[in-house]
Amino acid sequence: MIETLPESSGNILGFRFSGMIREEDLTEVLIPVLEEASEEYGIIRLVVEIIDYKGEELGARLEDLLDPDRKILHIEREAVIGEEGWDQLRTAFQDFFFIFPNTETRFFSHDRRMQAWAWIREGVTVEEI
Repeated sequence: MIETLPESSGNILGFRFSGMIREEDLTEVLIPVLEEASEEYGIIRLVVEIIDYKGEELGARLEDLLDPDRKILHIEREAVIGEEGWDQLRTAFQDFFFIFPNTETRFFSHDRRMQAWAWIREGVTVEEI
C-alpha cells in the first residue's frame, strides 16, 4: 500500500510504503500526486517512509514511471525513512525506491523521522510550499 503522508504540502511530498505494493498504488496514489506537483512546482522534494515492506507486484507501471518522457520533471531531494540497514540494501531496491536520477538521497531510521522532514524542508521558502 502507498499512502500520502499528512505532512505533505506544496512541492514537498511524503508517502508511506507498507505491506505489498501493487500496481494500483502507483496508478491511483503515487503517480498522480507526483505528476500534479511536478506540473505545478517543477521541482519536488520527496519523503518515502517504509514500514513493514513485503514486496511489490508492479508489472509495466514501474517502466512507465521510469520513462524519461514522464511529466515528473525533477526530484531534488529524497529522504528515505526505514529500518537500519536500508541504505546498504539500496542496490537491491534501486529500481523501486530510488528511481529518480540525479536526486540527492539520504537515509534515516524511524527514530530520526523528524530529522528527515527537517532536511527535506531545509532551504525551502514558504512561497514554495
